[in-house]
Amino acid sequence: MSNLLAGNLTSLLTPKEFSHTLIITVGNCFRADDGVGPYIASGLRQSTKLSVINAGYVPENIIDQAVKLSAQRIIFIDAADFGGVPGELRLIDAEHIPESSLSTHSVPLPVVSRILYEDTKAEIYFIGIQPKSVEHKEGLSCEVNSVADALIKHINQEFIGD
Repeated sequence: MSNLLAGNLTSLLTPKEFSHTLIITVGNCFRADDGVGPYIASGLRQSTKLSVINAGYVPENIIDQAVKLSAQRIIFIDAADFGGVPGELRLIDAEHIPESSLSTHSVPLPVVSRILYEDTKAEIYFIGIQPKSVEHKEGLSCEVNSVADALIKHINQEFIGD
């Protein structure tokens, strides 16, 4: 996993310093690599320190559910075109996520994250995975699938011990 995650991401994806972390995945399974979020959610295992919500392509629909979990840290995982190499992971500052909804999501993630922050005061982070394709088809590219599997394995090992 060290080849895939820079230091900031490695430390972010551990239970240290936080009693409860919520991972919210976002994406559309019918848009190729945009489905990486739901794919990751399906492989993550929940624990007393980790909750996972797959928001699909309507992240605004999970706000109430997310608030009720009372997480100290919320991590969004989504496909994000930041000009990187397909499958590249990047921690993205909230101010660098477009306000207008250019993705398949109906409400932009910065809006959803601001609502969650106001209601929870949780620390909020965004992890973007560079897609290779977001064309209308099912299934992830090999590059994105490989990174998603490694991310799932890393998170499960950190939070569950597998």
